[in-house]
Amino acid sequence: MNLTMMKRRALLILCLWLAMWQWMPAGPDESAPGCFKIPSAEDISSNEGIATWREQYSPRQYLPEADAWRWADIGMLAAIMLAGGVMVWRHVHFSRLWIPGGLALLYFGLVRGGCICPVGSVANMAIGLQHPEMIGVSTGVMFLLPLGVAFLMGRVFCVAGCPLGALQDLLGGKRTRPIAALPQRWLRVLPVLPVLVLIATAWLALRGACFLVCLLDPYKTVFFFGCGWIQRAAHWMHGGLVEPGVLWVGDLTAWAIFAGAVLLGLRLYRPFCRLVCPYGVLLGGFALVAMKRRRIEQSQCVQCGVCEKQCPVQAIVRDPQSREFRISAYHCIQCNRCSSVCRKSGIS
Repeated sequence: MNLTMMKRRALLILCLWLAMWQWMPAGPDESAPGCFKIPSAEDISSNEGIATWREQYSPRQYLPEADAWRWADIGMLAAIMLAGGVMVWRHVHFSRLWIPGGLALLYFGLVRGGCICPVGSVANMAIGLQHPEMIGVSTGVMFLLPLGVAFLMGRVFCVAGCPLGALQDLLGGKRTRPIAALPQRWLRVLPVLPVLVLIATAWLALRGACFLVCLLDPYKTVFFFGCGWIQRAAHWMHGGLVEPGVLWVGDLTAWAIFAGAVLLGLRLYRPFCRLVCPYGVLLGGFALVAMKRRRIEQSQCVQCGVCEKQCPVQAIVRDPQSREFRISAYHCIQCNRCSSVCRKSGIS
């Protein structure tokens, strides 16, 4: 893809994003059931009016959103998963997978603040085991859609739909060189950590203690910061009042944790995905029984080992007995790097 085409696509994405903000309502739908309407001066001009509004008021931690956002979230995730699935199926060059990944980062990471994501929905679905009525349509679809795609063709969500993964790729430095391999003893320990996080996330959510995966996310400060500035700009574009000054999100500790995660990401590819992410455990489980799993055609393989060196998550290993290279469906994130570097087109 040449630079001119990349600029055109970036401009098209920006135009679509600006159009979406103009179409979306500026705030919650006051006609929605249970939504508290902010009173005007005429509404509370008397003591009786003040008493009436006090009776109607009920404090809420989160204001209700317009229904349009729910369908926008579902539509965006479906479109991204479709685009990523087609790219993985057709084995396009791995450098082009930044397109769906970048859209996921822009929309789910910055526009939506990183909180509308299948990774965090693990805790919501755990709560739904006891209280099914608390699971909304968007939460259920966000949780199940990537798992359905994983059952069809592996962990496409990791490379195409996850804003956390896209941000780690963006901050992880240049990845065109071979990835430094971790010792085998580390590889035996690393997959256990996300399983423990998954169990702890479900248990703490059922007890109503906390959303553990959200607390462990070191990149949420960036998402909140970007979302705050985007909402500020959108409010100004809709003719609203904007307070002067610099909008700052997060304290020194939060930014220090983020900086530490970035430094770790320079040495370890996608540290959050490989050390923490509980949703990756579920995706990997479905990928193990996927209808179309990535594999190496042994009849075409010349045992050069280029794909093993280029795999960023070390999902390609050599069998100690047969000396053949094989791909772990559980660890493979469908990044297309191996199929892009194979000289014999031996990876399907």
